[in-house]
Amino acid sequence: MKKLFLILILTIGLIKVSACKCVTKTLVENYLSADVVGVIKIIKVYDENDVERTHKADVEFEKIYKGERFKTLNVRGLIGNPSSGACETSVKVGEEYLILLSKYNNSYGISSCSPKYRVNPKKEKENLKALEKTFAYIDKNKFRFIGLEFTSCYDELQKGDKSSLSGIKNFSPKNPFAIYKIKINDLSKIEKITPITTFGNKDKVIEKIMMNNMTVDIPGFAKNESDEYLILLLYLKDNIDKKYGEVISSEW
Repeated sequence: MKKLFLILILTIGLIKVSACKCVTKTLVENYLSADVVGVIKIIKVYDENDVERTHKADVEFEKIYKGERFKTLNVRGLIGNPSSGACETSVKVGEEYLILLSKYNNSYGISSCSPKYRVNPKKEKENLKALEKTFAYIDKNKFRFIGLEFTSCYDELQKGDKSSLSGIKNFSPKNPFAIYKIKINDLSKIEKITPITTFGNKDKVIEKIMMNNMTVDIPGFAKNESDEYLILLLYLKDNIDKKYGEVISSEW
């Protein structure tokens, strides 16, 4: 029995050691810290290294929001056979991604932890337009965010396939994004909202839902002294008819 217990402890320990743990950041934080941000298409995968468990991917940029284009991406993992426990990933020819990457050793690389999102530019034209306008605003207004962290929120009262925000009827925003400064209480609920920029439609309805339904994700699992954060909400029009696709969301 003792031997079985020891084996179980060692097994759990090995799982913990080998498990991939990613530090996640918000879309805005990833954008501000990235050297290059854009939409890429994978055009070739090659040069697999069995020892280092890496391969390369040639890419072409379909859209560039920040930085300069590059041609080759270093990918952590074997082609078509990544290990999730080692934070490996794999890409396929024809796949398209929104990437927000920082340069390392004069090159760019990705793992399963890298800020990247699968996209379909042909079916997500409006979403990508919203993203472009959001990034442009952030670039011009960085000074307004100094000393504050961006975070996200989720609808803890959600019952269906979309949140209460995404369920707002007859929503016709003038702007495809909104940014709010919020103050939270000890239960991570919003107790005060100060709009920085709004959608220009249904704004009071949105603020009411945020106050009543939303729970805030605290960055780093520790509140700052002021309990104040920033939340970006995006209007993702292309998600209207998608099951589980959020239309108004704090995440991409």
